[in-house]
Amino acid sequence: MKKLLVVLAAAGLLFAMSSCTKKCTCKTYLNDEVTYEDEIEVGGDSPYKNCAALQDYYETAGVAYDSNLKAGVKCE
Repeated sequence: MKKLLVVLAAAGLLFAMSSCTKKCTCKTYLNDEVTYEDEIEVGGDSPYKNCAALQDYYETAGVAYDSNLKAGVKCE
């Protein structure tokens, strides 16, 4: 019975941790100065699992930070 309880507790802990959310700070730059800053939740019900996935989205959309232009969006 104790083994079953331990297994159920471990499964519950894994389930609880899998739905955790995290906040990424995304900054919009223009001329290398922050013009807008926002916190976006990732993980859980979000379509992005982590900050890197969110940054990949901005790169795909063509608005990721460009060091030559000194403009764009960076998420950390």
